Amino acid sequence: MLNLIDKNKIVVTILFCLGSFLAGGINGFVGTGGGILFVILLSYLTKNDKRDSFAITLCATVPISIVGLFAYYRAGAIDFQALPYISIPTVLGGLLGALLVDKLKVKWLNGLFAVLIIYSGINLILR
Repeated sequence: MLNLIDKNKIVVTILFCLGSFLAGGINGFVGTGGGILFVILLSYLTKNDKRDSFAITLCATVPISIVGLFAYYRAGAIDFQALPYISIPTVLGGLLGALLVDKLKVKWLNGLFAVLIIYSGINLILR
């Protein structure tokens, strides 16, 4: 359950809805990135533990991904021959990550998340 910060609940709820809309739009537009924005949004607008933010983000990105998948499928942008080589290792990696998240301290999770964001940003700028 979302444990919104105690400030003005109406303002926080509106900001949460707008941020969620933006995260969904970014994810649908570029195929990724909405989850990162969603984790940041949850970190600022809720009192949830970072692990809870990651779990809630996963729950939010499933329907976003399904909608995006359908749109990209209609556009003919999915390479079905590559799908097993991508999806099977991704599912296994997701399982491993979900099992490891409880083993790491939140401080380490924050650091790993920050490194991922910085690496992604640098990579996008340099390409």
